[in-house]
Amino acid sequence: MNVGVKNLNLTNDPSNFTKAIGTICIEDVFHIEGVTVKRSKDDNIYVQLPQRAYIDKETQEKKYKDVCYPTNKELREQITKVVLESYYEKVKDREDLQEEAQKKTSKSVKSKSKKEEIIEEQEDEEVL
Repeated sequence: MNVGVKNLNLTNDPSNFTKAIGTICIEDVFHIEGVTVKRSKDDNIYVQLPQRAYIDKETQEKKYKDVCYPTNKELREQITKVVLESYYEKVKDREDLQEEAQKKTSKSVKSKSKKEEIIEEQEDEEVL
C-alpha cells in the first residue's frame, strides 16, 4: 500500500513525550489525522495512531482505545517507517537551522568585536 505523510509538526518542548503530530494518507484516498510520534519512558521513539479516552466501567480508570488501526503487520510497519523517516528528516532540518542561526550569531558577535577593536584603536590614536 502507498502510505505518505501529509504533514508532520514537531513539538517545541524537549521534555514532552509527544515529539510530533501529523496526518498520513493511505492510497491517496484515506487520511488519518492525529498520528503522533512519541518518546517512551525508556527513550524509544515510536508511532501512535489516534486514540480516544474512555472511563472503564468496572475500574473507573481512564483508558485509551485506538480510533483506527492497521489490520496487518506489514501496513503497521510501513506506516511506522514512513512517519519516522519524516520525523527524523524534520529533526535534522531543525538542527541544521539552529546550527545556521548560531553561526550567524557568532559571526555577528565577532564582527562587533572587530568593530569595537577598530573604534578603540581609533580612540587610542586620537588620544596620542
